[in-house]
Amino acid sequence: MKTKMKEQKIFKKSNKNKINLNIYNHYNDYNKGNYSRKSRFFLNYTKLFLFFLFSFCFILYFFKPSTAAAKVYINIYQASIKKIRIAVPGFKNLTKYKQHSSISSKLSHIIRHDLSVIGYFHIVNPLAYLENPQAAHIRASKINYSNWTVLNAEYLINGTYKVKGDNIKIKANLISIYSQKLLFSEVLEGRLSNDRYLANKFADAVLKFLTGKKGPFTTKVFFVGEKNNVKNIFEMDFGGHRVKRITNNHSINIFPYPSPDGKKVAYISFKDGNPAVFIKNLITGHTKKLYLPGPADFVSWSPNGKKLSLALTPGHYNTQIYTVNADGTDLKRLTNTFGINTSPSYSPNGNRIVFVSNRGGGPQIYVMNSDGSNVHMISFNGSDYNSSPEWSPNGKKIVFTSFINGALQVSIMDPDGNNERQLTDTPYGCHHPSWTRDSRIISFDTEFGGREEIYLMDTTASGIMPLMPHMFPEMQNYYNPAWTLKSIY
Repeated sequence: MKTKMKEQKIFKKSNKNKINLNIYNHYNDYNKGNYSRKSRFFLNYTKLFLFFLFSFCFILYFFKPSTAAAKVYINIYQASIKKIRIAVPGFKNLTKYKQHSSISSKLSHIIRHDLSVIGYFHIVNPLAYLENPQAAHIRASKINYSNWTVLNAEYLINGTYKVKGDNIKIKANLISIYSQKLLFSEVLEGRLSNDRYLANKFADAVLKFLTGKKGPFTTKVFFVGEKNNVKNIFEMDFGGHRVKRITNNHSINIFPYPSPDGKKVAYISFKDGNPAVFIKNLITGHTKKLYLPGPADFVSWSPNGKKLSLALTPGHYNTQIYTVNADGTDLKRLTNTFGINTSPSYSPNGNRIVFVSNRGGGPQIYVMNSDGSNVHMISFNGSDYNSSPEWSPNGKKIVFTSFINGALQVSIMDPDGNNERQLTDTPYGCHHPSWTRDSRIISFDTEFGGREEIYLMDTTASGIMPLMPHMFPEMQNYYNPAWTLKSIY
């Protein structure tokens, strides 16, 4: 990632090379006698003048800092990129009598945590900072940039906060160390109890400014928490905070899948005996069971939130893929083959479904149209066991697990099966990969320290970070993550 100023320098340098080339061409014409001496002199400098004028206008048009066209985004879909060094010191406390001083480090810690998960940021170690954030200047024009250039920082996030009663007002800035300019600033206000959400919101804004893509930091993840063989559905925020129990029926509840608007969650529950599909309205708290012809194995939402795709085993014969309206009506069977068909996931436009089938032997990844037509296999990696596919929110990739060297590993590929890339390499195996809304971060669960835990990584696999629920340490296992696509708090 290069700043606008760097881009301008490169642009000017390339134009200089073009100018030299033009001069060389005119020099050849001069030697060949194609022009008279006076006309050659006039023509040369007229063309040079017009070239400089055109270049100047071109630069002014395309490099205006106030326009959207001026933004130079990080290419977030490269397999590997040079990480950008960003510093996030504590926020300056403007509260009367300097009360609530602990919020200073809390805000910066949340932002650092959020951005550290993304593979294109390197967080400069706070222990190396040379300034006291409570005494440092906040305005870009007054910052001592030498304190940051010596740390090779490329960007600086700083800000202030003020608590008044039960409310907090935060002003946060993103500053370019190279250009010594403020790139953008936001004022965030809310309840003091929502300070974590406000910090997450600014981290989202930083990511949107630098990449053009929404960050996942204000979304929520649903997951299964297990204790003494009882499995319940929970939700928590991106940092593992604000954990909330969704089910509490002393049974087995698995495969949570939030609706596109984040207001409902569908899941499979054994609370009435055979596994069935349940939908809980997170606003009203009401839970509805779908009465379907056979045990259910998996469920997911269509992009418009009107339908569900699911795996059913009617009459206890072969498991097949179906679709059904969210109210339980209009059940349609999409597959009709020998063997097991399961784990359906819609494409973002709703036109196709990716799923798993062992119709050809071992489980493999297939894609079909949403009406069940045009079925074709897309997993050709040589593994005899590929499972758990999920389409990325931007439609460009499918994440799945593949049995490699004795364990299930997380891999990604294009929807046509090309450009497959293995992301994990763990002896314990990985399960239930799921995308966050930016189509960059993948969550999955694997065994660590004797229990199943959830981890986060980006698609460059440059780093893996645990995602641990902070309020429920008594969980023996927690796994099966699934994310909302909208900001929810």
